[in-house]
Amino acid sequence: MEGFRRFIIRTAEVMMLIIVILTTIGFAISGGASAQAAGGGQFWILGAVIGALFGFVMAAVLAAYFFLLAEIAQNTRRAP
Repeated sequence: MEGFRRFIIRTAEVMMLIIVILTTIGFAISGGASAQAAGGGQFWILGAVIGALFGFVMAAVLAAYFFLLAEIAQNTRRAP
């Protein structure tokens, strides 16, 4: 049972890292498109960078909560 539990936690950790990457890319695309629609020209680059920064920060905070809960769960297991 311990091996299966460890497998589930590792899978969730990998998925959380993928979510951070996809959220950052999604926010960058959204920021670039919004800046292009609002200002046109080369403002889409600035919008993409700002969007990527916001997306990364939001996803990193979500991942930090997840990893904190995983660490708490690992540290509070019953001793054999």
